[in-house]
Amino acid sequence: MSKDTLAVRVDPALRERLDRLADAFGQTRSSIINDALRQFADHQEWQVELIAERAKSIASGDATLVAHEDVLAKFDERFAGKKAG
Repeated sequence: MSKDTLAVRVDPALRERLDRLADAFGQTRSSIINDALRQFADHQEWQVELIAERAKSIASGDATLVAHEDVLAKFDERFAGKKAG
């Protein structure tokens, strides 16, 4: 597969982390960065698509909307008596 070159500046600590990961997985730094960018792009595309779907559902009137105050009240009810930590 043909690949393009992309120059990215990273701080030395991140470069060291990437090098350690590459060594641990027996891969190149480039392959580690490609995997990370692919995962990031996949996740961001998923979010954009989901937001667009939800916006379309709201615009068409198919969505059930719940007021923020009602959501907070449900959380308070559900977690009443439980201590944090």
